[in-house]
Amino acid sequence: MLLSVSGEKYGYEVDLDVAMDSSLDGDAGVPHGVELLAFATAANQRSADLAATREALRAAVGDEGVLEAAATVAAFNGLVRVADGTGIQLDPSMLSSTADTREALGIEEFGGAANSAGAATAARRSSDNEVLALFD
Repeated sequence: MLLSVSGEKYGYEVDLDVAMDSSLDGDAGVPHGVELLAFATAANQRSADLAATREALRAAVGDEGVLEAAATVAAFNGLVRVADGTGIQLDPSMLSSTADTREALGIEEFGGAANSAGAATAARRSSDNEVLALFD
């Protein structure tokens, strides 16, 4: 969702289907998207071709670009783990404003979706916990 919003800001027409599905070809509508997607996929899957995708990305965006891409992959991995581990829920306005995008991308199928009120999956947490109640 952040990708589509930031893409609009810079005048890109982001294809979230390509961004979410590594079996689809294309650049997702962003500069160096092919290399960025290959690197992000390899990093997330810890695949054997990580070094090769890193070098292809380096050839396209340079050392600083590789550093930014690696930091972005790491940040998103960390954010998802923290959100899932603590049971953070989407607030009601975010839940309603992102409904179409979440449905189109199949995000409700991920385990962390169960943390949000109104999610299609069964809740994993209860708000009788003082810490988790902060996120209700």
